[in-house]
Amino acid sequence: MKVAFFTIKGKNDTVSIYVRFADSKRFDKKTKTGLSVKFQDWSNAKQKVKLTSANPQKDFINHKLREIEDYILLRYNEDYCTQKFIGNNWLKDQIANFFGRANLNELHKTYFVDWVQKFIDDCKIRLYKGKPIAKRTVQHYQTTIYKLKNYELHFDTKLRFQDIGLDFYRTFLVYCKTIEKLNNNTTGGYVTNIKKWCKEIDIEGLPINQQYRHSEFSTISNKTKDVYLNETEIDQVYKHDFSYSERLDNVRDNFIIGLRTGLRISDFLRLKNFDYVDGKIHIETTKTAHPVVIPLHSQVKEILNKRNGCLPKHIADSNFNKYVKEVCEIVGFTEMIEGAKMINKKDEEDFFTSSKVQIKNKTRKEFGTYPKYELISAHTCRRSFASNLYGNLENLTIMAITGHKTESEFLKYIKITPKENAEKLQAYWDKQIKPSL
Repeated sequence: MKVAFFTIKGKNDTVSIYVRFADSKRFDKKTKTGLSVKFQDWSNAKQKVKLTSANPQKDFINHKLREIEDYILLRYNEDYCTQKFIGNNWLKDQIANFFGRANLNELHKTYFVDWVQKFIDDCKIRLYKGKPIAKRTVQHYQTTIYKLKNYELHFDTKLRFQDIGLDFYRTFLVYCKTIEKLNNNTTGGYVTNIKKWCKEIDIEGLPINQQYRHSEFSTISNKTKDVYLNETEIDQVYKHDFSYSERLDNVRDNFIIGLRTGLRISDFLRLKNFDYVDGKIHIETTKTAHPVVIPLHSQVKEILNKRNGCLPKHIADSNFNKYVKEVCEIVGFTEMIEGAKMINKKDEEDFFTSSKVQIKNKTRKEFGTYPKYELISAHTCRRSFASNLYGNLENLTIMAITGHKTESEFLKYIKITPKENAEKLQAYWDKQIKPSL
């Protein structure tokens, strides 16, 4: 194998420096390096810029040529040994990779966001564990790339693979917190996607910054104060008389089905009559494509009987979250508790820091003390289902219905308070005390 550098005399004083790479009869190609020099300053015999004081760039160019030589030999050995195709454009591609350059059709081989965009565009033909990537997953990818594009706009930069290191990670966290005003859980979701993409890029053999593997480059989160309804409260909702309002009665029935199945809103609001047979619901969840079988709770059976075997009418997600608060206020869940709710900040003039970034969605989660009904949403169903069964059934049994893959993820849904845990322990001990003889 031989790497050689040379110039060709032309009409101009300044000429391009070429590189030729040959490996016996297998490969022999030449291409421009992108570096230039005055013809009289070049030595073809020594294949470098002459060491004269008149040329201030001699050391820089000569050093860069040695780096190019080492890079070409390294990549050729790697590609040859791993049986990668080495075609006519191989040498030209290596020079482009060395300098981090790409043509318009190959920006995804150099720039991180361009690679991510191609990844998202290809999701329609990609598979995850043998199945198409879920629509909601793609939507989260799109939200993440939107934040990355905003980041580039704010800092007037274009991220290369080499840039996705710890400095980027730290700056991205600060940007999300101070400019976008996002909470840690939301930002952590974006970091999870970024790390996933870095791993994919690494597998493809592209020059991603290896600092993405560093322990500091990790998903961040904060403790949430999400509410749930205990069994007594669920019964209050179920028994409340909403016969005066068909709309509220329909919302309440959908709410009970969510509370008694543990399904996500994307699943329990799309249930169809044929999804339940022999007293059980059979459904494949939308988010994870996880097949679950859930026995019908007695309250769900009574709702079906009331509706002549039919499910309640479907409600749009946004309307459900609004109407269920109305239902819970009427039932009487008005006590003041700590929690967080989504508040639109578009009218708060000083909330968002001045930036070139135009933030479209200005709704942000705000922690505080609110009436309980204001904190209840569709996701309360899933938390309540898991929390009420926790300690009464084995975790793996509950997880088989909720679709959680790991126990650590499942336990995040358990919202039992320390006081309630103490009451459970006291009840357990009371059962063990034998009556005096």
